[in-house]
Amino acid sequence: MARKQAKKTETVEVAEPVAQAVAAATLDAEAIQQQVDQVLQEKLYWFPVRHHSPTVARHLQAAIEERQPKLVLIEGPADASHLIPYIIDPQTKPPVAIYSSYRDDNNVLRLAGIASAAADVPPRFASFYPITSYSPEFVAMRAARKLGAEVVFMDLPHHALIQAAPEVPSDDSPTEASSPPAEAAASTTNPPDDHALHPNDDALFEQSGFYQRLAEVAGYRSWSEAWDTLFESDPASRSYEEYRRELAYFCAAVRATTPAAQIQTDGTLERERFMLQTIRESMKKYGTPADQVMIICGGFHLFLDRSDSQTPPPLPPGTVFHTVMPYSFFRISELSGYGAGNRAPQYFQTCWDLGQKMQPSDILVEHVVAILKKARRGGEKLSAADAIAVCQHAGMLARLRRRKEAVLDDIRDALLTCCCKGDPQQEGIHLQKAIDDVNIGTKVGHVTSTLGHLPIVNDFYRHLSELDLGEIMGREKMVKLEFDKRDAREERCSVLLHRLKYLGVPIGEQTDQQSTLAGGTIFKERWTIKWDAKIEPALIEQNLYGDTLEVAALARMKENLARDEMHAGKTCERLLQAVDMDLPDLLTQAEEACSQAIDNDSSFISLCAGLRALLVLDRYAMFRHLTRTRLADLIVRCFARACFALTDASNVPEDQQKHVIDALLSLAEAVQRGGEPALDKTLFAEHLKLAAEQTQVPFLHGAFLGMLTEIRSIEADELADYVKQFARQPVEEMMLAGDFLEGVMSVSRMAIMMGADSLIGAMDELLRAADWDTFLSMLPRMRAAFDRLHDRQRESLSLRVAQRYHLAESEILQDLQTSVGAAALIARLDQQVAEIMKHWHI
Repeated sequence: MARKQAKKTETVEVAEPVAQAVAAATLDAEAIQQQVDQVLQEKLYWFPVRHHSPTVARHLQAAIEERQPKLVLIEGPADASHLIPYIIDPQTKPPVAIYSSYRDDNNVLRLAGIASAAADVPPRFASFYPITSYSPEFVAMRAARKLGAEVVFMDLPHHALIQAAPEVPSDDSPTEASSPPAEAAASTTNPPDDHALHPNDDALFEQSGFYQRLAEVAGYRSWSEAWDTLFESDPASRSYEEYRRELAYFCAAVRATTPAAQIQTDGTLERERFMLQTIRESMKKYGTPADQVMIICGGFHLFLDRSDSQTPPPLPPGTVFHTVMPYSFFRISELSGYGAGNRAPQYFQTCWDLGQKMQPSDILVEHVVAILKKARRGGEKLSAADAIAVCQHAGMLARLRRRKEAVLDDIRDALLTCCCKGDPQQEGIHLQKAIDDVNIGTKVGHVTSTLGHLPIVNDFYRHLSELDLGEIMGREKMVKLEFDKRDAREERCSVLLHRLKYLGVPIGEQTDQQSTLAGGTIFKERWTIKWDAKIEPALIEQNLYGDTLEVAALARMKENLARDEMHAGKTCERLLQAVDMDLPDLLTQAEEACSQAIDNDSSFISLCAGLRALLVLDRYAMFRHLTRTRLADLIVRCFARACFALTDASNVPEDQQKHVIDALLSLAEAVQRGGEPALDKTLFAEHLKLAAEQTQVPFLHGAFLGMLTEIRSIEADELADYVKQFARQPVEEMMLAGDFLEGVMSVSRMAIMMGADSLIGAMDELLRAADWDTFLSMLPRMRAAFDRLHDRQRESLSLRVAQRYHLAESEILQDLQTSVGAAALIARLDQQVAEIMKHWHI
C-alpha cells in the first residue's frame, strides 16, 4: 500500500490493484476522490470500520486518543445502549454478544402461523451482535469511556426490519400470506444455536462490481484475502488518517458499484435513516458540537444520503429483551455459518495481543508453531525444520503475490505445501483440521456478574441448589447419575434434566433411553452430565419462551405440538416428553393433538413410532396418574391406522426399507405383548397378507411372510413353499431368493427354528436348481440373510442341516478332512464371496 502524508484536501494514494479495479469498473476516480473528501472534511468525524478487525481497531483507538471526542456513536442496536457499561466492565471478558429478542405478542406483523408454528403461537425473532476484544466497536467503547465521552449505539433494532405479511382484504376470502424474509425466517421460533445474526456489510462488498473487478485484477480468491492484503497487514506502515482515507476511498468505490435495487431492498436505507436520526438526536440531547462527535460505522454507510428526509420505520410493539451473554470464538467464525464472521478469530486475537510487542514475522512463527504442535498431537510427524520451511515458504508466497507480509492464505498454502505428503483431501486431512482448530481457537467469554441473571437462569440455579446438584454440575468432568423416580427428590432431578434437554441446554444425555423405549424399567434412569460453557447462553436463548424452565418447556411444547400436528410419531413422542417433564397442564392438549395426528397421518413408519411411544406411556399410567381409558383408545386407534397403512409401505425405496422393518417389529411386539388394551392380531395378519400380495420388493415380501410365520398366521411349510418357487423361476428371478430370505430372517427367528426342516429342504431344492454362476450371484445375499441370525440360532440351524444329511454324529463336522487343493479352493471361494459382499448394502 503506497503511503503519503494525509491532509484533508490531499488525493489519497491507493494500492495499484485498487486503482486498476477502479478503472476496470469504469469509475471516475476524481469523482470518487471528491466524494471521499466531502465526507472526511465534515465537522462530524466519520471512521469506517469492519467488524472484528484488529488493524481497524488499532487505528481507531489511536484516532480516539488523539482527537478526544465528547460523543461517540457506534453502529450497534440503539435499544441496547444501556448495556454498554456491562460490555466494557473489567470483569467482562470477550468474546461476548449482545443478545436481542423480539416477540410479536399481538401479531401486529401478521406472521403468526407463517413465522411461527401456528396462528395462536406468537412469532419470535432473535439477533446476536458478537464482540471480541479486538472488535473496533469494543475498542472504541473502552477508549471513549476512558476519556469520559458519552457512547451511544445508533443502528436500527433488528425487529424493525421484519417485513409484515400483506393484509388480507376484508371482502376477499383469506389467502395464505407470503413468507417472511430470509433474515426473519432464519431466527424465528427457535434462535439458531451456532449462527449469529448481525448486519452483514461484507455481503455488500463481495457483491459489488468494484470488488469483482478487483478480484480479477489482483487474483484474490476471496473477499477475506483481499481485505487482509489491503487493510489488515502491515498496520504500522500508515497513520490512522492515511488508513481512514484509503479505506474510505475503497468503500466509496464499492458503494458506487452496488446496484441501487439491492440497497433499497436489503434494509440499508432504513438503517441509514435511523442512524442519521440518532446522530442528530444524540447531539441535541448531549449538547455536543459536531467537531467533538465521532461516528463509527461500517465503511459502506459513510456515504449515506445526508439529504434523505424520509423517516425510519417504526419499531413494532411487542416484547423486546436485551442482554449480554458469553460467546465463543467458534460461533464468531465463518465455519459456524456466521455471515459477518472472520475466518480465524484466534489468529487475529494473537495479532491484537502481540501486535504492539512483536513484528509480523514473529507472529507468523508463533502461529505456525501452534498449528504444528496441534497437528503433532493428532499424529502428524512434523518437526522444527517443518516450521522453518513453512515460515520461509509463506514469506516467499507473499512476495510472489505482491504482499508486504504473509496473510492467512499464504500461511495455509505454505503449510499444505511443506507438511502434506500427498493429497490434501486424504493425507492432509489431519493437518487441515489442526489449521482450522488453531485459526478459530476455543476461547469462551465471560460476562460481569453486575449484570445479573435472567429469571430463567436464576430458576436454573435455584433448582440446582434445591436438588443438591450444584457441586456436581460445577465439575469439569463427566459425572454419571442414576435416579429412581419413585423417590421424590430423584424424580425432580429427572424432570429437571428432561426439561433442560428439551430446551436444548447442553447439560447431558440420558444413556438408557433406548432401553426404556424397548421395554426396560420405567422407574430408573441413567444420565451422564457435565458442565458446559454453553449452558447459560442456551438458557438465555430460551428467555422468550418464559421466565422459568417449566414455563419455557410448556411454551416450546405447545409450539412443537402445533408444528407436528400431522405427524403421529412426533406428536405421540411429545406426549411422552410432556410426562417426563411433568407438564400435567399440557397432557389434555397433547392427548387431543395425538388424536388428531393419528387420524390424519397415513405413514406406516410414523404411526408405528407413535404406537411405541403410547405403549411406553401406558406403562407409565399408574406411576404418572394418567387416565388409561383415554390412553387405551389412542393405542387401539393408532394400532389400527398402522395396520391399514401397511400396504402403503409395501413398495418403499431401499433407503426406507430398514425403517419399515423396525416399524414392523414394533407393531408385532405390540400385538404379542398381551394385557390391556388388547390389539387385534387378526387385523394385523390380514393387512400383512395384503402387503405381501402387493409388494414388488423381494426383501419386503420375505419380511411380510416371515412375520406372518412368526405370529403363527401361516405355517413354516407354507413359507418354505415360497422359497421352493424360486427354484422354478427364470435365472433373473431365482437370483432374488437371497433378498427374500434376508427379509424373512430380518423379522422371523423362532418360527424359522420351529420350521427349520421344511425351510432347509426348500433351500436345498433351490441350490440344486441353480447353476454355478447363479449360485455365486445369490450367495452374498444368502450369507447376509444368515448373518442376521444370532450365533446360537446359526448353530441350531447347522445342526438341523447335519441331521438332515446324517452327519450329526460324524467327526467330519468337528475335524473336516480334505485335500490341500480342496482346502485352497474353499479359501478362494470364501475370499471371493467376501469381496462380493463389500459391494452389497446390507
